[in-house]
Amino acid sequence: MSTRNSKASSLETYLTHQEFRARLDAEKMRVARRYSTLFRFWENCRVKPCRRQRACEGEPIRCLSSCIARVPRDRQFAARQLLLQATPRNIAAPERAARELMPNTFADPSWGAIKPQDIPPGWRRSGR
Repeated sequence: MSTRNSKASSLETYLTHQEFRARLDAEKMRVARRYSTLFRFWENCRVKPCRRQRACEGEPIRCLSSCIARVPRDRQFAARQLLLQATPRNIAAPERAARELMPNTFADPSWGAIKPQDIPPGWRRSGR
């Protein structure tokens, strides 16, 4: 006989819209930094730490949005596929939503923007 926890889940196990937005924005910064480094935008960057570290160390979203037009669409798609393949299956919803964005969506802030009414009810805090 299997036993299940019959306790009703509380609202504390779910993300609020503000928490979802904060985690989504933080992951978007990490993803933009990863794309900027992958496309080697640091080679022509004016920021010295970027050139020194050979990685994006400055403002990744501004860098990505200004340089992404030079990258062919098929290379952008391949980079996104690599990122999605490296994504763990049990990653939480805000992080998954940020990783599913194409690199060229960072150029237009309205693209990929998730409004509170777009967040389905029931996004859990953990990635389980």
